Amino acid sequence: MMLYDIKHKVYYEVFNTARPKMKDAHQGRSWGYVYKNLNGQPTKFWIDFTHGRFMYFQTEDKWYRVQYLQSNDKKKTADVFKGALIDLILDGMDLKLVRGNFEKRRLLAL
Repeated sequence: MMLYDIKHKVYYEVFNTARPKMKDAHQGRSWGYVYKNLNGQPTKFWIDFTHGRFMYFQTEDKWYRVQYLQSNDKKKTADVFKGALIDLILDGMDLKLVRGNFEKRRLLAL
């Protein structure tokens, strides 16, 4: 599965996962959330600030996770400061959940 950012035309790879263990007590983890439009519906994306590089979201009774820092295929360290990383926490307000594989989509685009 993939998330497609409608405005920036970027794909984010999505993984099936179990519901994250969010407790009322702190227990060493800090959680936050942001609202994003997923397939036209407002959806809460949970962020694990302590251990995380993933955002978790639920749609149609299934939980998914997605990395909130994504690369745009630039691999050098110096390119990180030139927009090589895309932050899904700030960007990507209108998203679509689509079936498929990132590699297949990239090959179809060429």
